[in-house]
Parts: sequence; structure tokens; C-alpha cells
Amino acid sequence: MSEEQRYIDMLIDILNKQIATLCEIRDVTKKQGDIANAKDFDEDAFDDTLSHKDVCIIRLNELDNGFVSVYDRVKKAVKADPSKYKDKVLKMQELIRQCTDLGNEIQTLETRNKDKIVKCFENKKQEYSAKQTAATVAGKYNTTMRNVNLMGEGYRFNQDK
Repeated sequence: MSEEQRYIDMLIDILNKQIATLCEIRDVTKKQGDIANAKDFDEDAFDDTLSHKDVCIIRLNELDNGFVSVYDRVKKAVKADPSKYKDKVLKMQELIRQCTDLGNEIQTLETRNKDKIVKCFENKKQEYSAKQTAATVAGKYNTTMRNVNLMGEGYRFNQDK
């Protein structure tokens, strides 16, 4: 097997790893959608999915850089004699199409999730505001009741008149 053939096999291997990583990203993105759709938004689970997705994206970028590096080594040979590498080039084209399709699917899921997540955070913000308002009202009530108790009998005596 020639050096060019080995490089092309490496490219196919990299593309297969990219597809696996993109599938993993797609699955994590679907999980994020499920978390966003849940009745109670689980912030910890959502943070875990973000961390997992970050790792996958880093791996995907490394694979992409590796692909470009290997492709640069074999590009001249493939362009010089395309018929010699036709089957493997067709295989790579198919794998690239799969990567593109997965990328589009992920992008669609991300767009849907963004709207859901924004809504979840708006609801959390409203809950937080309501809790703060309730705490403020409770604090004012407690202060008022303390002041009433400090006024003592004179206040109650005047109220009885």
C-alpha cells in the first residue's frame, strides 16, 4: 500500500471519528432539549451536558485539524491522478455529506433548544423575583409586628376607644 493510500485511509478514519463525535453532540443536544422541556429545570444536569458538549467540540476541532493536516499531504497526489483514488474519494465524499447532515441537524436542535432555554431562564428569573418580593413583604410584616409589640399597652388602649 502506498503512502498516499495510507493517508487516504487515515482521512476516512478521521471522518468516521468525526461522525461518531457529531452523533454524540447530537445526542447531548437532544438531552438538553429534554432538560429544557422538563417540568422542573435541572440546572446541574444542564451544566453537565454543557461540559460534555465542550469536550466533544474540542475533540471535533482536533479531528478537523488532523484532517486538514493529512489532506494537505495527499492533496497533490489525488489531484494528479483522481481515477486511482476514485473509490476512496467517493467514500470520503459520502462521509463528508454525513458530517454536513449531522451538523445541520445539530444546528436545528440548537435553535429549538435556545428558545426553550431562554424561556426556562425567564421563568427562573420570575420565580426569583417573586421569592424576593415575598421575602421583602415578609420582612416588612415582621418589622411592623415588632413595632406594634414595642408600642405596648398604650397603642392597644387607644385602639379600644
